[in-house]
Amino acid sequence: MIDTHVHLHIIDTEPERVIADAAAVGVTHMIQVAIDMASIHANLSIYQHISACSITGGIHPLSITDDITIEDVLAVLTMNQSRFCAIGEIGLDYKYGDHNKRRQQQFFEAQLAFARQHNMPVVIHARESNADMIAIVNRYPDVRKVFHCYAQPYAFFESLSGNQNYVSFTGMITYAKKGKIVHAIRHIPADRFFIETDSPYLKPKGVTAPQNTPQYLPHIAQHIAQIRDASVEDIVAQTTKNARDFFGLED
Repeated sequence: MIDTHVHLHIIDTEPERVIADAAAVGVTHMIQVAIDMASIHANLSIYQHISACSITGGIHPLSITDDITIEDVLAVLTMNQSRFCAIGEIGLDYKYGDHNKRRQQQFFEAQLAFARQHNMPVVIHARESNADMIAIVNRYPDVRKVFHCYAQPYAFFESLSGNQNYVSFTGMITYAKKGKIVHAIRHIPADRFFIETDSPYLKPKGVTAPQNTPQYLPHIAQHIAQIRDASVEDIVAQTTKNARDFFGLED
């Protein structure tokens, strides 16, 4: 299994222990996702040297502050482009970032343009921003993109232009028995979704640990298998292949 979205730098437990616990349940690789300049530098100085991790670089919409410029971000991405498997986590968040929508859009588009220029995939954060999100990403139909922590109706996926669109499901789905997310899980094509923990956030149902970690990724695969009436083995195999293809990971 591949956990396509983790934040090891925020988990209280040492990375070596987190990775060992994950390996014990079959999680062989994880995408260590940056959210700000500090985590980009942590990815470059620490996590890129861990064989079980691939790293990203990008600025989360809620990390856009007055003391950071688009030029600063692009300079770091350009200098280290070959070390990143994707650009992210980037996107729009109007729930908690309602005060700077225009600046979020500018950072988002600049990073999408960088990804297009360098033929890199992007990891997208989208929260309460559907109209602007669709308008922006549909200007980049040729950029491979995954909408992480997917909790949208299937209609959102259908509204995306091009054939480079993917989604990733988290432990949130383990609380759903019906409704829009179950419908989306059933109808999004099998070769278009991944599984992720978004550790240390979004613990699956029944997990009582203080923080979420990649060792709980099987809960998500099991729930998807139940909803899609498939075997867990098939879900694991398919999502692993999807993630390898999307991020350009070696077998």
